[in-house]
Amino acid sequence: MKIRWKKGLAVAALVIIMVFQVVLAAAEPGKVLSFGTEDKNIILYIQKPGEEYEIQCQIGTGEAASVRSYPITEEENPIETIILLDNSLSVVEKYRPTINTILSELAANRMVGELFTVATFSEEVHYLLKDCSDYAQIKQAINDISYNNQETYLTDILYDMLTEINAENKTILKRIVIISDGVDNKSIGYTKEELYNLLEKTPYPIYTIGCTYHDNQEQLKNMFALSRMTGGEAYLLDEISDPMTIVSGVADLNNAIKVIVTPKDTDCDGTKKGVGLTVTAAGQSVTNTLEVTMPLSKIEESVPETTTPQPTTTGDLIIVDPEPAKKPIPLMLWLAGGGGLLLLLAVGGMVVYTIHKKEKENRFVSASSDSANNDNAMFREDSHNTQLADDRVQGSERSGTVFLWDRDMPYKVILQDMNNPIKRFEVPLNDPVLVGYNSDCQIRLNYEETVSGRHCRIYGENGKFYVENLSKTNGTQMDGKRVMNTAEIYTGCVLTLGKLKMKVEIR
Repeated sequence: MKIRWKKGLAVAALVIIMVFQVVLAAAEPGKVLSFGTEDKNIILYIQKPGEEYEIQCQIGTGEAASVRSYPITEEENPIETIILLDNSLSVVEKYRPTINTILSELAANRMVGELFTVATFSEEVHYLLKDCSDYAQIKQAINDISYNNQETYLTDILYDMLTEINAENKTILKRIVIISDGVDNKSIGYTKEELYNLLEKTPYPIYTIGCTYHDNQEQLKNMFALSRMTGGEAYLLDEISDPMTIVSGVADLNNAIKVIVTPKDTDCDGTKKGVGLTVTAAGQSVTNTLEVTMPLSKIEESVPETTTPQPTTTGDLIIVDPEPAKKPIPLMLWLAGGGGLLLLLAVGGMVVYTIHKKEKENRFVSASSDSANNDNAMFREDSHNTQLADDRVQGSERSGTVFLWDRDMPYKVILQDMNNPIKRFEVPLNDPVLVGYNSDCQIRLNYEETVSGRHCRIYGENGKFYVENLSKTNGTQMDGKRVMNTAEIYTGCVLTLGKLKMKVEIR
């Protein structure tokens, strides 16, 4: 009996420490709780930073067109509360009256227009109520909950529910209240890591209420992690003496702020871009870095109006104005067009003949040639041991000869050190190009210590060219502005990699 008591005490202490750490990790004022897109706007919800605050938003390397914010209390439906209850017998009877009290008080203290969804789960979700704001119906659904002998798998249930919520594409702020004995995985199903990855992409504040059952501290730890990573809070029922403590903690989200960011038209292209939202209050700033799929800007083509001839009346006769007759194309224009076409064909034939003749004369180009115009040659700067080579030639068996028709893509990127113009790197853009200090980079900048091993990646997509920041230390700037994730680049722009300023040319 003494050994059991000590073991129980150790488990309780572990769970208390774990819960304490999770509660401390709740979202701080100014942190983004959830986000999405609506029409041409990006919608973000943040924890209230204070009575007076300032918000700035950067999209890619530029500022947003406009930013406005207001409390969610001004919305018709300010928030949706989703209650997900494990109604298996592992939630033992001693917890059930407290759970009923917590859920009833959440419904009684709801916001004006707040929507409630109540669901239980086993191996699948059972919705008792969806998107309801009527207290009597919510209370009835809570009172009708029964507990059954069944298996429950929170990981799969929550993953499917989140996927369904994302598919609805509603930008209303949602909070999820989970009551369970912990996260467990099916032998065949989603893993908790897959669930965490989904929550990172589309976060929602999750409040977890845990019940101890046998040796379930690992399952509780996994469940409480959901609150830690989403800005919610976690509670262990064994440590709660007053249910209103949980109700008040969940209600803190009622002070959230809705932020509406309107991107510039040039950013509304449907691609993923880095978004930086900085919230400043009382002299303190909080910066949120997100990756958001941009809304699409609809371009409406103007269709010229066609006018139908209107009839005119003269006495008893109705005269319809005839359509103007189409003028025949003059014979001289036909002759001139035919002559021009013959001339073009003749010139084209001469060009093809000349190219074919030159190809016969110059069948091969030596890779050891000193010519600066050889696109696929291997360049080496012995003074700094900096090497650049076409990745199709480097590491291949044919080290002595480069074929002219190896060029699958006409574009190449050129980076030139603005402080040391002799440092000029040129590489084809057949594939994404890695730029950095390491030897596996196509453009290797190992003469500057502030350049990261893999600092950035340059690639082409849909006729445009982009730089993607890979450095977690010094970052990447384009024309003096920080690249949050990716940014479009062009000839003449300047990339800052550590202390290096590299001028870009794409041709």
